[in-house]
Amino acid sequence: MLLAGLPTAAMAQSSQFGVRGLGQPSRGLSARSLGAAGAFGLFDPESSTNPAALDAVTAVTAVFTGSQSIRNVDNPGGSASLKESLFPLLMFAGPVRTIPLALGVSYASYSSRDFTLASSDTLTIRDVLVPVSDTLSSLGGLSDLRIAGSYRLKPGWAVGTGFHILTGSNRVQFRRRYEDPAYLPVSQKAELSFAGVGLSLGTVKQLGSRFAVAALVRSDGNVGVDVDSTRVREIDLPYTFGLGMRYRLSPRLELATQGLLRTWSGANSDLLADGAPGAKNTVDLSLGGEYVNPRRPYQLPLRFGARYATNPFPLSDGSQPSEVGVSIGSGARFAQQRGGLDLSLEYLWRSAGQFKERALQITLGVTVRP
Repeated sequence: MLLAGLPTAAMAQSSQFGVRGLGQPSRGLSARSLGAAGAFGLFDPESSTNPAALDAVTAVTAVFTGSQSIRNVDNPGGSASLKESLFPLLMFAGPVRTIPLALGVSYASYSSRDFTLASSDTLTIRDVLVPVSDTLSSLGGLSDLRIAGSYRLKPGWAVGTGFHILTGSNRVQFRRRYEDPAYLPVSQKAELSFAGVGLSLGTVKQLGSRFAVAALVRSDGNVGVDVDSTRVREIDLPYTFGLGMRYRLSPRLELATQGLLRTWSGANSDLLADGAPGAKNTVDLSLGGEYVNPRRPYQLPLRFGARYATNPFPLSDGSQPSEVGVSIGSGARFAQQRGGLDLSLEYLWRSAGQFKERALQITLGVTVRP
């Protein structure tokens, strides 16, 4: 239960594109998949994307992922350098020996909404102009607890389903400080809590010895929003449709691509009612590969990839935020493959009008098969 709280823990400030709506959406990918820009995500049993991918788990496996992000931010208010530490994914999975079934439990970040915004203004109080400084901060986000299973219909073809519990909170605080010492500072706090459920269905099918496809359909329903334990709103969450392809070009090189469409526009009217700019549908496209030594495929493979995605929550009524990223990664298995380390480096360019961001994300994954 203590470990279940880790994905929501954060230090410092996350992306400026996570201020609006429900925050910056997360991806639920392992360090291994991130090294190829997420191209293998729908096939990866150590990611929480496709429940059918659990069929590839051959032994009881525990996965822990940590991430460090370093970013440079530019916007109309100026420029800044920010850092963020997250624990975005925790998973435990294993096969059932008597039947072709694999089960898994994962706890992943669904979205992150950590920020601090500062502004200044001048108010007229008793016919006197008084300068003020305001600070608005938020800490928290949504997490995704998934209970999933995968069943092998026949060799090379598996189907899976996952039940998702979406929960989390935002601790929001507003502070106002007056330049005139005759006025005392003002502080206001509130806690937003979220609760919802979702369902995912997926499949992975091998078509010949070199080619495989994967598909995903997921519905997250809606999430209830409480402010200080009082229900104030329900926000529609997206449907997700995914398709992935994997091709082994040679014993050394395997290529993959995947695309995800999320219908975030369903939350548009709910967010507009709260005064936010709304929400838009998103796409997430990635292409990557893995180059290995056929004699030692688990030792220091080279992973690489590129990605394009859009963000559902505009910062203003202007353009929809988008991002482009490139990734590299590697890893190693040891102790008869009972332990493993995977490392990925991802460089991202995010932009929306005058808001721009460059980020280096370093992700380390630890795998244990007791």
